[in-house]
Amino acid sequence: MRNQLDIFDHDPARMAAANRAVAERALHDGQFTETVRLERRAYHLAEAERWDKLAAHSARATTERKEQHP
Repeated sequence: MRNQLDIFDHDPARMAAANRAVAERALHDGQFTETVRLERRAYHLAEAERWDKLAAHSARATTERKEQHP
């Protein structure tokens, strides 16, 4: 995830998917020891979970707003 994202145009689901992809690539990054690779993978998987929760929260908020304004 080397690209800076526009804070007004990011998607939590897309960020979660990106973090999962980075987590899988971290397992094969030869410049780090196995311990560091596993730590990096765990970090990115935790970030993916955080983005998933944000996506779920955003979806609930959108649904609630639509229900309030028939």
